Amino acid sequence: MAKETRFGEFRFSVDSSLLFQLGEQLVAKPSIALAELVKNAYDADATKVTVALENVGEPGGGIVVEDDGHGMTFEEMRDSWMRIATTTKRGNPTSRTYCRPLTGAKGIGRFAARRLGNKLTIQSIAERDDGTKESVVAEFDWAERFLAGEDLVKVPVSYTRQEVALDAQTGVSLFIGEARDAWTKDEIAALRRDLLSLQSPFSDLIVKPGGVKSDKYLPDPGFDIVLDIAGSKELERLSGGLGEAFLKAAWTRLDAWIDEVGKAHYRMDVPRTREKDGLTDDLSNYSGLANARLRVYFFIYRAEYFEDFDFGVREASRKGHEEGGVRIYLDGFRVFPYGSPGDDWLRLDEYAVRNIDIATGVITPPESVMDFARTIPGRPFLLIPRNRQLFGAVAISQTQHSNIEINISRERLIETPTVEQLRQFILNGLYWMTLKYAAFLAEEKEKRRREKPKKSVPEIIEDVKATVATQAVIPEEKRQYIIFNLDKAIEQAKEEEEDRISEISMLRILASAGTAISLMNHQLQAVIGAILQTEQDLLRLRPLIPEELRVQYDDVTAQVSEWHEMVERQVSQLGFMLSPDSRQRRKRHALREVIENVRKPMSYYMKKHGVEFENNVPSALRTPLIYQAELYSVLINILSNALKALYGQPTRHIAIEAEKSNYTLHIRMMDTGVGLPVERREISFKPFVTTSLPNPVLGVGTGLGLKVVRDILALYRGTARFIDVEEPWKTCIEIVLPEGGPKDDN
Repeated sequence: MAKETRFGEFRFSVDSSLLFQLGEQLVAKPSIALAELVKNAYDADATKVTVALENVGEPGGGIVVEDDGHGMTFEEMRDSWMRIATTTKRGNPTSRTYCRPLTGAKGIGRFAARRLGNKLTIQSIAERDDGTKESVVAEFDWAERFLAGEDLVKVPVSYTRQEVALDAQTGVSLFIGEARDAWTKDEIAALRRDLLSLQSPFSDLIVKPGGVKSDKYLPDPGFDIVLDIAGSKELERLSGGLGEAFLKAAWTRLDAWIDEVGKAHYRMDVPRTREKDGLTDDLSNYSGLANARLRVYFFIYRAEYFEDFDFGVREASRKGHEEGGVRIYLDGFRVFPYGSPGDDWLRLDEYAVRNIDIATGVITPPESVMDFARTIPGRPFLLIPRNRQLFGAVAISQTQHSNIEINISRERLIETPTVEQLRQFILNGLYWMTLKYAAFLAEEKEKRRREKPKKSVPEIIEDVKATVATQAVIPEEKRQYIIFNLDKAIEQAKEEEEDRISEISMLRILASAGTAISLMNHQLQAVIGAILQTEQDLLRLRPLIPEELRVQYDDVTAQVSEWHEMVERQVSQLGFMLSPDSRQRRKRHALREVIENVRKPMSYYMKKHGVEFENNVPSALRTPLIYQAELYSVLINILSNALKALYGQPTRHIAIEAEKSNYTLHIRMMDTGVGLPVERREISFKPFVTTSLPNPVLGVGTGLGLKVVRDILALYRGTARFIDVEEPWKTCIEIVLPEGGPKDDN
């Protein structure tokens, strides 16, 4: 007999622990949870919301959030507030009275109350369609009633509803009891800062919902947040705006927006110079961000920029450290933690520390911007602002920008190509602003140079002499002593000036030689190709050579092959040193590998002259941040000096060792050469002083090698020095390179 087939339907059930997931686990910070409740009040067209903290310094305190919005009717509370992940706001993206863009979309923000305390009482007073007003009160005991394992839809929530007077104030009040956290003073201060910055400081930037006829709505009177902490004796009123007086101290204000076709427009206003300028980015397309807006105030923390204000540079700088950065505001409310201290979401601090030109690989500025950059002397990109120098806001909208969505944790945006577009939009504007500031500095420097010709040191000392000579209060003996020493200073300054003139002349010669070497490099590449062709021709002709001549023929072929390898190594090293890529960016280098690369071009010379070379550097050891060209220059100079010292010596041995100690790299190169007397150690680092013996291959030297080494290392707060060494070594030079990067180029 056939078995009966039965049909039916399954239905989802929901475990009560879901509220734990939505409340406690998704909303990590109490301040974010409170922010969600404040945003609910904004969506309800409230003009004011009060957040009161009662005895929250210990577990079990209370929190009250009250607003004067339109409230919820019984049906709205039943069908919307009590429905998890409702799509109500998706279908109605604006508030009913003031046409505000609604800040929530997932219908789970309300469970932030679950994160804050174990109990919740909600009271809503709203006007019904028949003109009456009704109060609805519902109570939630999260810890006792909504237990894991219980079917959420079967857990009853008791409520009461009753009609109230027509003059009763509409709105929603949330009474959160048995607060789960004991808040410290620092946490309350952090809450205050978070609420302070919750609303966009620039209300005109808020992106309005598209396709909505605003004439149906009342003018928005604004939205105030009040924080009431029990024991403070008064309400602490918070405003989302930065003080007008403070912002006037900015060096410039940058405004930007994206039009309907995805083209970015930038406008800059520099109060100090009264310059106004605009830029349109025709190169990039921001089609996913139409109507996005940006405003940034750029601060330069120099005392002269704050002379006309009631606060000084120190106070402004402190505010920059605490509140500086570019913040993201989604539908008028802040998305945390963008722009918070330590949050480098635009990577500005990273780029500034690493001296990266963001126009090479990070962004693609318009050609007009790059043309402008080429007119500015020096390296203007080094002035890229830090987060602490910026007070800015970028405004976007979930309703207008469909690819923008906040994470379910209510922190950060979900990373999408549109979010990356947003970064590019901001960075392009900041890069243009940086170049404008660099041009301003260059112009100021040139103006000072023209207005006040620089005096020479002897001229300055002569001025001092004249002043001293006329001062009657100085005893005659003391005056003669001062004048005598000033005369000696003039003589020494003139000698040093002559030395500098000589050094500059030599550097000019070397610069010209560099151009010639660059041309030679191209010619030598052709020579390498010719040698390679000769080698291949010899190999191809070998079968035609008589047997009795092949031994000599193979010797010639091997010699040509050796020449080819040697010249190729030398020229490849030369090409690397001349390449712009060798100064593309600073990075950490595997030191042992770099030393091998420096040794290879010298290997033919070492082999021919019997020089033994030991690379004792650990393979895992890496350098601090430094340009490749600078590191190679340091190592090539000290290695060539060591090779010169070994020429003609009975024992020819070089060893390199290295270690890190106290965040400092120490590199030591030792040789068994002629040695260097102690009294000649320091003078060897002076320009045009050479202790090298003439070498038929390596030459005599210019006397600039060790000076170049020390000057390069000085840029990184390092140095080079000769140190004592034990037999069989005769000389040891130590390179000291600390962590921490180069000195500030600004």
